[in-house]
Amino acid sequence: MRVRFRRMVARVWPDSLFRRLAIILFAGLLAAHVLSFGLVALNVFGPSNESSDDYFMRYIATAVAILDRVKPEERPAWLDRLGRPTYRYVIRDGGEIETAPPKRRQENLARLRAMVGEGHDAKTVFYLDPLNRRRLGWLLHLKDGTPLMLEFTARRTVSSPWLPTALAVQLCLLAFFTWVAVKLATQPLARLERAANSLGSDLRREPLPEDGPKEVARAAAAFNAMQRRIAEQAVERIQILAGISRRLQTPITRMRLRADFLGDRDVREKLQGDLQEMQTLVKEGLTLARGRDEIGKQRCQTDLHALIDSIVCDYSDAGKPLRFSGERGVTILTHPQGLRRILINLIDNGLKFGEDVEVAIDTQPSNRIAITVSDRGPGIPDEHLKSVFLPFYRVEASRNRETGGTGLGLAIAQQLVSALRGTLTLANRDGGGLEARLEFSR
Repeated sequence: MRVRFRRMVARVWPDSLFRRLAIILFAGLLAAHVLSFGLVALNVFGPSNESSDDYFMRYIATAVAILDRVKPEERPAWLDRLGRPTYRYVIRDGGEIETAPPKRRQENLARLRAMVGEGHDAKTVFYLDPLNRRRLGWLLHLKDGTPLMLEFTARRTVSSPWLPTALAVQLCLLAFFTWVAVKLATQPLARLERAANSLGSDLRREPLPEDGPKEVARAAAAFNAMQRRIAEQAVERIQILAGISRRLQTPITRMRLRADFLGDRDVREKLQGDLQEMQTLVKEGLTLARGRDEIGKQRCQTDLHALIDSIVCDYSDAGKPLRFSGERGVTILTHPQGLRRILINLIDNGLKFGEDVEVAIDTQPSNRIAITVSDRGPGIPDEHLKSVFLPFYRVEASRNRETGGTGLGLAIAQQLVSALRGTLTLANRDGGGLEARLEFSR
């Protein structure tokens, strides 16, 4: 039972800090508002009833004293003056006497009799109004015996008619200021979230402002320190990898020269192939190390159609025809050489593992541009679609040079796409084949 209750609370309770704080704060303010209104209502409708009834009895006694002192022919004019919106005075007799009035009414009648003095009588009666409805009134007699009926035309109200509107306005103000307070309180957290999400793609981004409340300022300072440490470690790792790659170039070149002097042709060709693979791997590693650093902030408006068309023409000249479709005149703020390297890696994968490679540009209404590189081939098993972006990860288990590759092509492409603040996703196509989709903001 307890577990079920917890699950139900978990489903109802919001999962965002903004909503939780808003609910807690608004509930607290609402409870305080209701409590204060309850105390005011208790003060108005509780102890004040006695003083209100006493005031009402004194006003009736005053009206009776005035009617006692004026001439009978002048009383009708005074009846209109003494009447109020909730009751009126009528000179008439009749009605059914209430035999057992409530305690409060009995106390009020006793108080009224004491105020008007001897010679007057006060009692409650039931009478029929002009619409033949049963009404409650008070019947008194003046000193000369003239019957005076006090008819209640409407229920007395203590609260003002605008009170519900005022309460509704107050609740709206409470909700608005609750939203503003929670928004201001959670805004630094949202800023920290955006910075954390973009940390991997841009280690050179501007540090977070270390202002606001102490806790927020300390969190921003800790985040900035972490960003500096990660950037320093990344630069150090890149320098080490780049240094190793450069230093390997020289011994590989010497080994290739020495391999040319081998007498056995088959052995020479195999050794040259191995050295070529090593040199390619070194170049790919150097590209992976320098890729993000080379892009930096060197971006410019680039004609996307012209850039891709030049790549497609280069492949066509090499005897590898591609299909290309897309809108002309589409420009994008990017690093041309970085984007060119990404597309070349994706196209090479499509030509290596598939056929009928097509490059397309898709301009989306949400101010984003998508570039797709699709092929018709075996595709990639779904469980490997994310892992292939890891360095040296290859779905192809064999190590032959025709299909194995170095395992760095997609890793380099993913790194460059991240540096360009875009996204790269892979998906298998219906009917076979793979589609690589690049998305950038214009």
